[in-house]
Amino acid sequence: MRESGWELGATGLGRVSWAILGAFLAALGVVLLLSGYSGYGAIILVLAAAAFVNVA
Repeated sequence: MRESGWELGATGLGRVSWAILGAFLAALGVVLLLSGYSGYGAIILVLAAAAFVNVA
């Protein structure tokens, strides 16, 4: 029996979508770090890494 659950994992969104989101978040994180917002930049980079996990 198939369990139902949250369907927006790597199969809910395409891998290309996750890669685009990860690249956008990584760029945003770098911009924030360079602008001096170290806390926000680090959090965004962690989110980028989480998005790239769904690509692999």
